Amino acid sequence: MKPPPSTSAAERQRLWHKLDLLCRLGLGLAPIAAEVCAVLRGLVGADAAALFWLDEQGLPAGFHHEDSPASVRNLFLNEFHLFTGPGETNILALARPEGPRVGRLLSPGASYFRSNSHNLLMRPNGHHYTLDLRVEVPSPTGPVTRAVAALFRTRSPVSGFSAAEASTLERASGSLQRAFLLQNSSWPGGAYGASGHVLLDGASLRPLSADSEALQLLRSAHVRGLGLYGAGAAMLPKDLLALLGLQPGENRILPVPQGLLDMRTSPMNAIAQQNPAPTATHLLLTLQLQRPYQIDMVRRIANMPLTSLQREIAMLAGLGHARAESLALTGVSNAALKKHLGTILDVVHASDWEDLGRSLRGKL
Repeated sequence: MKPPPSTSAAERQRLWHKLDLLCRLGLGLAPIAAEVCAVLRGLVGADAAALFWLDEQGLPAGFHHEDSPASVRNLFLNEFHLFTGPGETNILALARPEGPRVGRLLSPGASYFRSNSHNLLMRPNGHHYTLDLRVEVPSPTGPVTRAVAALFRTRSPVSGFSAAEASTLERASGSLQRAFLLQNSSWPGGAYGASGHVLLDGASLRPLSADSEALQLLRSAHVRGLGLYGAGAAMLPKDLLALLGLQPGENRILPVPQGLLDMRTSPMNAIAQQNPAPTATHLLLTLQLQRPYQIDMVRRIANMPLTSLQREIAMLAGLGHARAESLALTGVSNAALKKHLGTILDVVHASDWEDLGRSLRGKL
């Protein structure tokens, strides 16, 4: 494999700004994980990237990996205990506030190459060089690790990562922190995508059947215990609702890679031939993926021939801020805003501030 292509200064500046815009959306890290991985890979120059995020108690909550085979994903999700023993350099180990925040796997010890983490996860992925970053977020009791980012390269002729590249990845920590510090309390609007259904027994809550769309949504959610790549409906775990954090009759929005998974449970009458009791019910779990419009808006704005400040202004319009608010939020004068806005309107082909916002939200 050829070495990663070099990135121009202008492209690097665009990527840094795109990373910052994504992490300031208030969506958390999961919905923007795919875009963030692509940005980090481009900034440093790597063959693949992965993100692992943790909850407020420091426990693994989800992940996105760009090129991991289905068998490896299943193993990681279903047999996580294999990677938690002594000598295992797993996500929990990398999340501990010990040692440097970046580059702990640049020169791993001999025990690493004997571990399950290396032999069952890294090697099957073809990863021979790893650059890792611990993302810490301030809290009243001290810094708390909320994410681990990892970049990967294959064996020669591509070399390992340099100290300069480690420094570049560490610089991304500030933006990644904001993905946790600036989370909104309400979920945003966006386009709804695929929807699927799982039928559960009303008494035991055991899954009885599921359509192909539901299986795909559950696979891509990357919930621990739900490694379902290649599996059919018969392989759904008996405690599916518990794994999803649901109780009968509850609804929940779960941040997942690529968006938000809308999960709803509702009772339905049992099929008479299967259960003639008139009061018996089955439970229907409905799953639907929502793609927040802000993610696609960032991608679109980041590719526009605008300066960083002009992209900031465009984002404010797209997010629904009033024109007057943008003066305080960007710190520019009214005259400067008018000048920059003229350029933005020409690029987007909009007539005024309100039309700019509608165009950015609608042309996705």
